[in-house]
Amino acid sequence: MDQITGRIAGGGALALAEALDCVEDAVLLIDDNLHVVFANHAYMRFYGLDIEHCQPGANFVDIVWMLVDDGEYGPGEISELVEQRLAPVRGREPISRVRVRPNGQVLSTRGVPLPSGGYIYTFTDVTAEYQAAEHAKVVHKATVIALADLAEYRDTETGDHVLRVSRLIYEIAREMRRNGTLDVENVETFCSEVGIASILHDVGKVAIPDQILHKPGFLEPDERAAMQQHAELGARVLAKAASMASDSGYLRLGVEIARHHHERYDGNGYPDKLAGSDIPMSARIAAVADVYDALISERPYKTAWPEEKAIAFVHEQAGAHFDPNVAAAFAAVMAERNQTPLIKWIPAMSVGNPVLDRDHKMLVGLINHLALETNHDDRTVLELVLDELVGYAVAHFTREEGYLEAMGYPDLPAHRAIHRRLTEDLKTIRARFLDGTHAIGDEIREFLAAWLTRHIMEEDMRYARHAEGIEG
Repeated sequence: MDQITGRIAGGGALALAEALDCVEDAVLLIDDNLHVVFANHAYMRFYGLDIEHCQPGANFVDIVWMLVDDGEYGPGEISELVEQRLAPVRGREPISRVRVRPNGQVLSTRGVPLPSGGYIYTFTDVTAEYQAAEHAKVVHKATVIALADLAEYRDTETGDHVLRVSRLIYEIAREMRRNGTLDVENVETFCSEVGIASILHDVGKVAIPDQILHKPGFLEPDERAAMQQHAELGARVLAKAASMASDSGYLRLGVEIARHHHERYDGNGYPDKLAGSDIPMSARIAAVADVYDALISERPYKTAWPEEKAIAFVHEQAGAHFDPNVAAAFAAVMAERNQTPLIKWIPAMSVGNPVLDRDHKMLVGLINHLALETNHDDRTVLELVLDELVGYAVAHFTREEGYLEAMGYPDLPAHRAIHRRLTEDLKTIRARFLDGTHAIGDEIREFLAAWLTRHIMEEDMRYARHAEGIEG
């Protein structure tokens, strides 16, 4: 060992070690060769380790192996994982991060290089504080979504659009972060806030007359001018809210998105005719997500486009309507989404009703999204998918029950009870994920895939056969 080992072994250090064993925070000291110099009892307790595992001279890589050995990693990969975690500290840079462990415990970790060699890590259990903050965030977001629904309901009779756009915006930002094209001041903060910031992008539509919002055709010039006012109106409302909540970064991003998500990269958009990099990055990303989702959605004045056609449109408009970097990231996201699915939609799943078939395809897509490898450890996107999954399932069940009631389906009470149970299952999964007590692992993914497949192929096929008998 080096000189830090000698310091710990000294007489005064024994008292220090005893003192560190009495504190609630976990402490780990390792030398430059990744050997344990000292670990207090809190560290062993946090990670479920025995004393022999953390004796002076124990290999830190072996400890990490015990903590993550679930069959996913080989010895070389564990060493690489350790090297990645240590890289900033070895570069003499302190690190600080918060991580939710598989058991739901939330640890705040700080790693600091010691001047004379080696590294000291401290771990603080912040589970209670994290859960309180997450609860406040959930309540806050629910309020934002409710406000967005007020605006969106008048336009499309559903708030699903804002959740889909929010998730796609986050995924595009994440991809741009990966490929180095996300040119913003604070990448991490931007990515964590831009999704929720976009939820209120069309809040200004509350001031647009119904005869314009619901017009089943193209708008006249004066009507189009009135419709375009929603960007400025929405930005004005959010700017007032932002001024009253000085620490709300997502509201400041929300102002940018609300005002500028209809700007075009070539400068021919509205309301300010900004071009290129003069358009805020948040709005450039929102422009792609909003247009794509509008294209694949049915509106009073248009039918829904096939996904492939909408993706091709975004590609064609790169450099004109859209920032080329954003369009490229969007293409990568869509390719990623279309990887081998957990559930594959087949014609046999059709219940003979286009609206309900569309709902089922959407639910299949959401569960497949939980299964994408790139999303497994991304709590932000998992939370967005779960929000959308719960909201869309409730909306779908309501539409389905209305359809069954209209046809006089005799087993409607039993079908409604099934819907209630499934809704409660989804809400429970989401709540446990949000409070950190459960992760979205393979067991949850397989459960969701099984219940949706069974629901469509068994329960829903009963009413499909009933409908065929009526129509026959």
